[in-house]
Amino acid sequence: MDDVIKLVAQTYESDKYKNQIPVNETRQVFCRVRSVGRSDFYAAAQVDLHPSYVFVLSNYRDYNGEQEILYTDWTGTEKRFVVVRTYRVPNDDSLEITVEEKVGRNARSKS
Repeated sequence: MDDVIKLVAQTYESDKYKNQIPVNETRQVFCRVRSVGRSDFYAAAQVDLHPSYVFVLSNYRDYNGEQEILYTDWTGTEKRFVVVRTYRVPNDDSLEITVEEKVGRNARSKS
């Protein structure tokens, strides 16, 4: 595993008026970064998904259902991604997480 991503878990805390305030907690995990295959990319586009990367974790136990990921790409810019799909590799402990970039105010929310 030669790269690092930050998994973002959203929890809630109550303020003094008992309003639920979202709190993001991040933790780093090691991974391998892969490109999305051509056929997977075009198949996803047909259902209005735009996958950006596939992050491969060496152990599926490192993932706890987080729906957002922070990743610093080759330009040095940290970007926020939304989980599109997870896939546990058969006969292996690894997990593939397919993500799409979360951009703009009207970004699709997968919560």
